[in-house]
Amino acid sequence: MSTPVTARDAAPLERGRVRFTPLQMENIYTHFRWNNDPELNRLDSEIPYEKETFGQFKKRFEKMCENPSASHRDFEIHANGTLIGIAYVARISEHNKHGLIGITIGDREYWGEGYGRESMALLLEFCFQHLGLHRVSAETFEYNTAWRDLVQGMGFQREGVARDYLYREGEYYDKVSFAMLEGEHSEMEYANALEEAA
Repeated sequence: MSTPVTARDAAPLERGRVRFTPLQMENIYTHFRWNNDPELNRLDSEIPYEKETFGQFKKRFEKMCENPSASHRDFEIHANGTLIGIAYVARISEHNKHGLIGITIGDREYWGEGYGRESMALLLEFCFQHLGLHRVSAETFEYNTAWRDLVQGMGFQREGVARDYLYREGEYYDKVSFAMLEGEHSEMEYANALEEAA
């Protein structure tokens, strides 16, 4: 049985303008700020926003850095030497070869500039080529249209809707599920290579 590839084993990973590294303790204050950002929480967390003290966060972050789970990979996203966000692969099943991905561009100065798309391309490369996954899934709340558009734009197929899944600010929202298979990713990469060569 092969030893699982960890974020530290594979990092740093680079593609285009973005570079993935493992979580770094020296960046804990940036992560703490993003963790306590109500808008970022609303976009990608099922848990209602609740401010966390630095001491509480530090304990969690240290564990993520020093003793990461075998079924979860966390990365920092860097651009031009600046930490701009985080990426992860969760619920990794070595037997079934699938996982769930997520990306957050925490630095608002980098929103709308294509960094999410480049980060997604690198994360998919890690999933399919380094982890050897067969299937990668993504989920989005219906109001997070930027993440939905990115997922669909990268070639994910819509698979289902959990109706009224999330309760926020007095309203219920759907959660939409998407997935990409390794063959679909290979076809997308081949098409992109042909386009670049043309």
